[in-house]
Amino acid sequence: MAYALAKWQTASTIGVISLVPNDNQVVFDLQNALQFLKNENISQFQKIKYITTQGGKWYYLPFNKEVVQLVLTANDYNQENVEMLINSINAKIFDHNPITPQNITIQQKQNIYNLLIYFDQAHGKEPKQIQQILQTLDNTKQTVQQNIEKLINNKEQLLNIEVQSLELDNSSQVFLNSAQELHRKQRMQKLKTRLIIGSIITVGLAISLYVIFG
Repeated sequence: MAYALAKWQTASTIGVISLVPNDNQVVFDLQNALQFLKNENISQFQKIKYITTQGGKWYYLPFNKEVVQLVLTANDYNQENVEMLINSINAKIFDHNPITPQNITIQQKQNIYNLLIYFDQAHGKEPKQIQQILQTLDNTKQTVQQNIEKLINNKEQLLNIEVQSLELDNSSQVFLNSAQELHRKQRMQKLKTRLIIGSIITVGLAISLYVIFG
């Protein structure tokens, strides 16, 4: 399978994603399909159609008024599944944005490639089966995203608690240091008082002895 975005009036390719790397046949088939589309009057609301080439069938459906999206499949591939693939790409990759892209980003290419792998492996499955599996994948992805958000929120809460604990520890340390400093000053003050009192007593005794024995 392969997917492509192109401007059909100029037959210029915006991007190609193929399950077969560097597949020259895909590029050659795509150019033939685009040359055919140059002569078509494609309406934005036209239903999906296809062109048969040597590589298989190129299904095409307008992306907007100037860009067409194409999907290459085997000749016996279910058309409804192709439509589902295109809808999935529009919704999941391009977010239903009608603005003409100048290129397909690396991340978008990887996401489209993953969808191509899935739809290629789902060859022969009924559209309802694929739809159910896609819904399950979406639900799983949403659940994983919610769990990740919960973990992030919990981590932020733990971080806030840790910061508060550190602030409390710092406050306690400051209080302890202040108490120790106050206690040290009080001891020094008591020592000074005792020295002064001792000096007074000593002087008093010396004067008394001098008066008595002088």
